[in-house]
Amino acid sequence: MSVAPRALTPARYGRPWGGGRFGSVGDEPVGELWVSGDDAVLPDARTLAEAGFADSLPLVKVLDVSSRLSVQVHPDDALARELHGRVAVGKHEAWVVIDAAPDATLALGLTDASRLDDLFSGDPDRVVGALGFTPAAPGMVVDVEPGTVHAPGAGVLLYEVQQRSDLTYRIFDWGRSREIHVVEARRAIRANATARISGLRPEDGLFDLIDPPAPFRLRHLKCGDAPFDLRLDRPAVLSVIEGEVAVDGGSLATGGHWLLDPGDASVAGRGNALLASWR
Repeated sequence: MSVAPRALTPARYGRPWGGGRFGSVGDEPVGELWVSGDDAVLPDARTLAEAGFADSLPLVKVLDVSSRLSVQVHPDDALARELHGRVAVGKHEAWVVIDAAPDATLALGLTDASRLDDLFSGDPDRVVGALGFTPAAPGMVVDVEPGTVHAPGAGVLLYEVQQRSDLTYRIFDWGRSREIHVVEARRAIRANATARISGLRPEDGLFDLIDPPAPFRLRHLKCGDAPFDLRLDRPAVLSVIEGEVAVDGGSLATGGHWLLDPGDASVAGRGNALLASWR
């Protein structure tokens, strides 16, 4: 069976930290595109939820970040069920940096586990001193397991794939007035956690980027001189981040997203894409 690629129109959400390259929603710049969210739209005008696809895909987003996101942490499945009920799930996520300003950084984990209390001090200097910062660069891949303190900095365009969960515990919000979740965050944090960092592959082909225990699969699809075959055993989201990729003759340019059914396809073109599915 063919993968029957169908274009996805992401849902757009305004955020106080949004960069605005995707326009605005009301008075806020768009900070997030929810590529495979319930309200993403198929060519027949149905949403993914209406078409019955939402739960069969991990949640793919694109984040346009113009100012620092909150310092935050996500629970694993066990803690999510304990705190939010038996059907709750945690939030394992992974990022690919699509674009980054020269001075952009990602906060990932702590400089030292002994600095944990500094995160909850409310003092910006102590919070910054406790966080481990890594320069952000296009092509960087980051596996953010539950329990890892994190905060993307200003000036990054970020692809994100995650469990279908909205459980985010804010620790520090840089002077914004949103709710802080001290009790839940202290339960969720693994003070020694460090995010695994890798990169996109330089050669042509299809490559896994994120290892278990992540419940989703994220692959890098790089097209060059020769076409190759793609076989999918479950629905997936294909997002082109550079150049152009053709699936069964249909061409998708940078910034486009497709829903792919399980099946076989021929892939060609010259570009880079990300392919997200459940394991």
